[in-house]
Order: sequence, then C-alpha cells, then structure tokens
Amino acid sequence: MIIPKERTMRSINTLIERSPSTERPFLSTPLKTAYDGDLMFPRSTENSVYVLANFVMTLDGRVSYHIPGKSGGGEISGFNDEDRYVMGLLRSLADAVLFGSGTLHGDPGHVRIAEFICPSFQDEFRSFRQTVLKKPVYPLNVVITGSGRINLDEPTFHTSGLSTLIITTAGGYERLRRDHGRSLAATTVRTTGDKEERVSPRAALRILHEEFAVEHLLHEGGPTLLGQFLAHDLVDEVFLTLSPQVAGQDETHRRPGMVEGWPFSPDTAPWYDLISLKMARSHLYLRYRTRRPVRE
Repeated sequence: MIIPKERTMRSINTLIERSPSTERPFLSTPLKTAYDGDLMFPRSTENSVYVLANFVMTLDGRVSYHIPGKSGGGEISGFNDEDRYVMGLLRSLADAVLFGSGTLHGDPGHVRIAEFICPSFQDEFRSFRQTVLKKPVYPLNVVITGSGRINLDEPTFHTSGLSTLIITTAGGYERLRRDHGRSLAATTVRTTGDKEERVSPRAALRILHEEFAVEHLLHEGGPTLLGQFLAHDLVDEVFLTLSPQVAGQDETHRRPGMVEGWPFSPDTAPWYDLISLKMARSHLYLRYRTRRPVRE
C-alpha cells in the first residue's frame, strides 16, 4: 500500500468537546491545528498503564473485510486522510503500540509508527516526540501471540530505529525457538509464564510497565485481543472513526466487529462516556473514556 506524502487533508472540525478542565495545553501548534483542538491523557499511576484503543468501523459495525490483502483499516475508512492523521497522532503520543499476531499477518508490510500511516506530518510527529515528550522517535511495537506463530520477516522487525517486543506464553516461546532458532536472538521476547493458550493482558501490562517504562499504550487490536482487554477492564479510552459505508456479511463472508469472541451480558458490558466528537467530510471521529475511575 502506497500512501501519498502530500497533504490532502481537509479540516477536522470539533463538534463536541468535554475534556476535563484539569488538562493543560499540550500538542504543538501544527498538530493542534490539524486536530482542531488539544489532546492529552491522564497520567498513568505508579502501578498501571493507561490503555487507549483505536479502531475504524463501518456504519454496520464492521472493522475488517476479512479478505486477504484487503483486511486492514484502510479499506474500512476508504483510506481517509483525516483518519490516518488521527492514527498517526495517537501513535506519536504513545510509549508503545500493541497488536496481535493476527493483525501483524493480516495487514502485511504495515509498520505501526506515525510516519508510516501519515507521512505528510512526519516532521511534526518527530519534533513533538523528541522536543515535547522527550521520547524516542518511534514507540515500542509490541506483538502479542499466544501460539508463537510469528513471521519475523515482517518489516516491523527490520525498521531502523524501531524497537520491537514479542510477548508470548511459555508454549509460544518454545514454538518461536523451534521455528526461528538462532535468529530469534535478535528479537526481544518476554514470556508471561501462562500455561493457557492466550497471553494474560494484566501480565502483559505488568511487563510493559515494569521492564519498559510504558505509561501510555495504544491498543490497535485485533478484535479478539481487544475483547480480552475489555473483559479484564483494562481499556481506559476508545478512539473510534465511523466510516460512512456499509460492509455487510453472510455465512460465507464473515466480517468481524470491534470485539470478537467475548460476549458481554447487560450486567458485565463495559460503558464509556463521550469525550469528544469531530467530523471531516462524512467521517466522524469519536473519543470515549471509561466510566470507572482511572485504575490505581
């Protein structure tokens, strides 16, 4: 997928803004102007990571066409410039970007850094991270895999200046060793010690916070992995782009929603409050914050 470097964005307009008054001005002027407002997050506490999730969704609630080579968010957003800018902005704010091995393989070649998705703001993103946030140019890229099935040839593991981390189970680590042998030594891997097939979200956050000093984590899915974090009450904010198209589905063409594999009941379903609503063209950009107190 080739993304043009010229700026073709139209104005993002803020329709609703309910950010708490305790938030101070934060974004650099060029980024604030493009976003039509400021953007910052509560500080993580001493024992937790503040988790943001970002998705783009059709009017009928689909987040992927689930078609080989066309399963990424670009097909859902229509490769919308403003959606790419919001994604780039969130990546520039995060200490780390987390995603599952299914997302890694389902959207091959995608590198989860701000300038990949929105290269026209590359200089502004870099300047903001280095001069304001005092962070490395790129956020840590974190791949979650319970099975250990990872293609280490993906550019995620070969981008200059990009640090990567694989978090897996004990069984997943053994598979990584079998499949990749000595070449695995060039990749940072941590195991949670889980005997189950899935990585524990809480264990993953503990590793990220204690070993990698992650305070703000951007969760980029996929739907099953997001469901795990939601089921453990670990998603503090949700950024959702609503794209004005309808994907549809049938028994043959299954299109996943934002959460898969984790059915909530009315008593357990997570609730969120609308923090802001923005619009560009016919796309809506929504920001939600959890109703529960920020985790201590």
